Amino acid sequence: MALNINGTTGISGLDGSASAPIFTGTDSNTGISFGSDIVNINTGGITRATIDSNGQLNLTNDMKWASDNPFVYTYNGGSDGQVRSGLQFDGTNQLIAFYTGTNERARVISDGKFLFGTTSTFDTVSAAKVQISAGGAAGLAVTGSSTGGQSRVSFFNPNGRVGFINTSGNSTGYNTSSDYRLKENAVAISDGITRLKTLKPYRFNWKSDASTTVDGFFAHEVTAVPEAVTGEKDGEEIQAIDQSKLVPLLTAALQEAVSKIETLETKVAALEAA
Repeated sequence: MALNINGTTGISGLDGSASAPIFTGTDSNTGISFGSDIVNINTGGITRATIDSNGQLNLTNDMKWASDNPFVYTYNGGSDGQVRSGLQFDGTNQLIAFYTGTNERARVISDGKFLFGTTSTFDTVSAAKVQISAGGAAGLAVTGSSTGGQSRVSFFNPNGRVGFINTSGNSTGYNTSSDYRLKENAVAISDGITRLKTLKPYRFNWKSDASTTVDGFFAHEVTAVPEAVTGEKDGEEIQAIDQSKLVPLLTAALQEAVSKIETLETKVAALEAA
């Protein structure tokens, strides 16, 4: 093929190849070659990158920067080098930061945690993998394609799905597994009133909200239903209580009380009839 040199259109007529690029330096198998609407960048006789007819840059290997903290971003006017939207790869701190405009919106840090709206972790208790700091806005919103009953959030462990949040019409349900097929050694609660009497409900306010009075319990005092309580009294982590786990005991105690009332009513009726 002839090599054409033209002062207007440049050099044309040869494409070259990966092993024999048309433009090289002192290394004969490292340089630039061409194809049909394609520009290839080659090193060591192998094509490493291609710019195709759509203007896309295609790499055949990993991308590596000499800088420890390079940016990859879109640019649309403004000061030269100003981040518009893109990524920062921070090799010094081992993180990837996501930007829109000139503002960082999220980052993935070295231990794999995904942080939204914050540059540092704030959950030091459960070490959650996704942490969202939303200011005065909602941190998470979930929707679906129907107003009928749909599961919105599911919770899994190695046993499978163990709970979920579902919506139906205008209501929301918070569900935990309760299938009889998962249970064994079931016996009726026979000491509901006795255990109920150990509960000590209070009216109190939280120290962080002195103006609001609420009803509740002290977690360490709920010994009647220990599975409702997490943590230890005066432990490193704050104790918590799942008050929904008190419902079976309250139901059993109420049933015992109703039975006693019905027995007394029968006796009273018999006395009145005598």
